Amino acid sequence: MARSDLHSLRRSLARRLQEKAELEQTVRAAQSQFEEEVAPLQEEVLRLQMERLKEAAQARRRSARLRNAYHDAQEAYDAFRARRRQTPTETARSAPDLKAAYRRATKLCHPDAVADAYRDEAAATFRALESAFDAEHSAAVRAIADSLETWGFPRAPTASPESSLPDAEASLQQAVSALEASIERLRASETYDAVTETGDVDPESALGARKRRLRERLRQLKRRRTARL
Repeated sequence: MARSDLHSLRRSLARRLQEKAELEQTVRAAQSQFEEEVAPLQEEVLRLQMERLKEAAQARRRSARLRNAYHDAQEAYDAFRARRRQTPTETARSAPDLKAAYRRATKLCHPDAVADAYRDEAAATFRALESAFDAEHSAAVRAIADSLETWGFPRAPTASPESSLPDAEASLQQAVSALEASIERLRASETYDAVTETGDVDPESALGARKRRLRERLRQLKRRRTARL
């Protein structure tokens, strides 16, 4: 493989690093907002749906369909509550080792410290890292830092010995594939799906739409409950 092809692979890797950093920040910001503003509404909706089905199942004891629906609703409610309890509470500013990882990562993606050809991608990654740390999204900080420490940006243009080119090609292709797989996992996550379900990748807009739907569902459930009393 020619050095120009290696350079192309390196640029591809740099773009994937940038893309993953920005995607991590989007997903973690959405996750944080979801836990604070959306999850309580969703939990209340699940609780009221479970109680409504429980009452219906008790009123019609011979209905296997209603019993099964009630048990499914109970399982969904319990599972959602369990996931909320398992949400990590660590913040970027509360963990000394995370601060150290953040400082190391900023040095690895600072635009003044990388080769000229990669400054745009490094600058975008640096902004995503800073934003994640300032917003105390610890998981995003760790993910971005881990990617930088594993792959990083070239520090300066260097010429590789001809004998090392095949190894360099294989290593870079593996790195690009690994980052692409990581990006796909992020895009397949429940949080990213919630952010993009309205066709808007802005977390504020997407989660705002979800809150409105949940509030409307809550109003419907409460009206039905009041009507039965």
